[in-house]
Amino acid sequence: MGQLTDKIRQEQLARAHRRLAALDKMEAKLREMRVLAEYAASRSLSDAEVAQVQEWMDVLHAEVTAIDQESAWVGADALAN
Repeated sequence: MGQLTDKIRQEQLARAHRRLAALDKMEAKLREMRVLAEYAASRSLSDAEVAQVQEWMDVLHAEVTAIDQESAWVGADALAN
């Protein structure tokens, strides 16, 4: 029983490390979004430039969402934590 508990703890630790790495990636994407928003807010942009900024924001948002979903704890394992 002790070996099983150790294995579960090791798996949970590995999952936590993967989640932390994913959170770092998400943070970097969110920083990019902030820089882009500050750039757009500080300038008079044409409609085409606004569309480009929005398109890039949408791409970054989708990437953050994908990273979050891929690294999220789901199922019974998450409930046990």
